[in-house]
Amino acid sequence: MKPTILLIDDDPMVARLVELSLESEGYQLAVAPNGLKGLKMAQTNPPDLILLDLMLPGQDGFEVLNRLRAAPRTADVPVVVVSSKSQPTDKQTAAKIGANAYMTKPYRRTELLSTIHSLLSEKAEAAVASGTGVILVGARGGEETPVAVHVGLALTGEGRETWLVDLRPFSIEHSLLLDVSPPQETISLSAPETMEQLMGLTTQHSSGLHLLNNLEGGGEAGQLTAEDARGVLEALLAGGGIVLADMPLYPAPVLRQAADRCDRVLLVARSDRASLAAARAALTQMERAGVEESQTGIVLVGTEAEGQDRAEFGPEILGSVPAEADPDDPAFHTLAERLVT
Repeated sequence: MKPTILLIDDDPMVARLVELSLESEGYQLAVAPNGLKGLKMAQTNPPDLILLDLMLPGQDGFEVLNRLRAAPRTADVPVVVVSSKSQPTDKQTAAKIGANAYMTKPYRRTELLSTIHSLLSEKAEAAVASGTGVILVGARGGEETPVAVHVGLALTGEGRETWLVDLRPFSIEHSLLLDVSPPQETISLSAPETMEQLMGLTTQHSSGLHLLNNLEGGGEAGQLTAEDARGVLEALLAGGGIVLADMPLYPAPVLRQAADRCDRVLLVARSDRASLAAARAALTQMERAGVEESQTGIVLVGTEAEGQDRAEFGPEILGSVPAEADPDDPAFHTLAERLVT
């Protein structure tokens, strides 16, 4: 995915110049003409970095920066203040509130790009210390759930701290498969305090595998939104372990946001011809949703596809597992190792 940068500036000319500078370097730019709009965009789809003017209509840049730092979803997003205000007190105030860098207009294009590159590199290095995220989706729906459970048990059995999260609304299937009592009450992701308490809301299997399910999202019918999925994954990945996310292929925006926060996306499909045809269609949908091809892998369930069927997917096939298997089956341990190496 291209790094996304949010520019909060009311000057259309500045926005156009920044757009030309960034898009030629492979960045994706979103623009907000005022602080209120910028805050809403940042909370809806947290960018990788924010460029913030101080002299804005309505809320000024200092207030916007303060609110960005106070919100969990944007607290750690790098912010570069870009302003014509050059007084030392302005720079000191911005730094105190939480700005990562301060640039005075007019600035050189090379200076802007160097600052952005430096901050994004620091962010990437910090992310290395966080957890490993793996998404499992089924080509026809449902194939991925037993695989997710068995891989989670395999990882836990090898001493790796692992979280298994069900990103399907109200689902408790993982708990039923593992004979663990699910949460008595639905976990509402709309409640402001939920994300901060998420690690403590998990239940634990006797193996040590952490489970998070029975989730209610912010959608009209309780479905998980893209923001819900991203927030859950960010909260769990901050723990530094391995996060396995069981989720549906649709809607595409939810999968895209989840994939943006994970290392791998596994498409689980049975090896019969009908399921392989569904897998081909699913791969096309994933690509159109914005899932990077380099993230994608295929796991076959059942007897391995033969000849032409298997060759069609080539190196994308990460492994095969039996249709009816014990968690101790070597196939799950092999797959688990491939996910974390």
